[in-house]
Amino acid sequence: MTDRIDWQGKSLQIGPFYVYSLTMMLGMLTAILTVLYFWKREKWPLDKLAILIFIALPTAIAGARLFFVIQQLIEHHGWVNGPWYKMFFIWEGGLSIHGGVIVSTICCIMYVVFSKDAKMIDLKKAISIILPAVLIGQTIGRWGNFANHEVYGGIMSESSLAFRILPKLIRDHMFIGGKYRLPLFLYESIANLIGYIILVWILNYWNWLKPGTTGALYIVYYGIVRFGMEPLRQDSYNIYKVISALYIIVGLALLVLFEFVIKLNYNVYKVYRFNKEWTHKFFYFIVYEPKESRGKLLKREFEKYKFDGKTESIQTS
Repeated sequence: MTDRIDWQGKSLQIGPFYVYSLTMMLGMLTAILTVLYFWKREKWPLDKLAILIFIALPTAIAGARLFFVIQQLIEHHGWVNGPWYKMFFIWEGGLSIHGGVIVSTICCIMYVVFSKDAKMIDLKKAISIILPAVLIGQTIGRWGNFANHEVYGGIMSESSLAFRILPKLIRDHMFIGGKYRLPLFLYESIANLIGYIILVWILNYWNWLKPGTTGALYIVYYGIVRFGMEPLRQDSYNIYKVISALYIIVGLALLVLFEFVIKLNYNVYKVYRFNKEWTHKFFYFIVYEPKESRGKLLKREFEKYKFDGKTESIQTS
């Protein structure tokens, strides 16, 4: 067909702005708003969150670009994407999600642990709140790969089911290098969205797992997603297969430690959402109250969740 546009190497723009950059910013903003909801629910000081954001955003971008540059140097035995100074052109694509998460997480943990009033923030709870929220940023950010026409798979036959069910906009933009390509960016975006809903708005919202566990589950989940997706990519890199495998191993180890091994210094209470007895089996919220509290009464701790049902002490751990 003569009206096909080959999108190889092309980046979409809105006026002077690259769509890739806009999706990165929108993804970060959405993740921050998610964290803000749970941060306020814990009644932690907003100035601490502001500092963490100030630390996380630049270190995430720097880490993401650093890992991409390292990947290019390893796979191609040198920088092959133009002049050396293009290493800093992040708007042209080339950010490693792994690198952004790893570097920013290390920096934020260091701040929480070594700050003067470190006890104001529960590190394990913060890990559970912040890491899973990253999934919505990744969900939106993958559409930046769509805008830059990258993160695609092998050739997609025009007679295939995948080709027929794709919206025309996505299908047309997958004509890259003279062939239609599988939209792996879309598959990963959907997988990230599913993980975000489960980890954030089910497990974290109802607080069914011990502090830190959903953070570990994020590491395991994204490791599995990337480990499965990476071999399907047209430009597959061994370094990301290794990092994804390490994600799974480290995440499983942390999951076992947080949920089953480490003795947590909490009083644990079950808050029922409704007063009717038959609902107690399904609709309940878990509260992990630090034994060394900040001087708040248990009643005030429950009030922040706005639940009106009965309360039951279920264990001390």
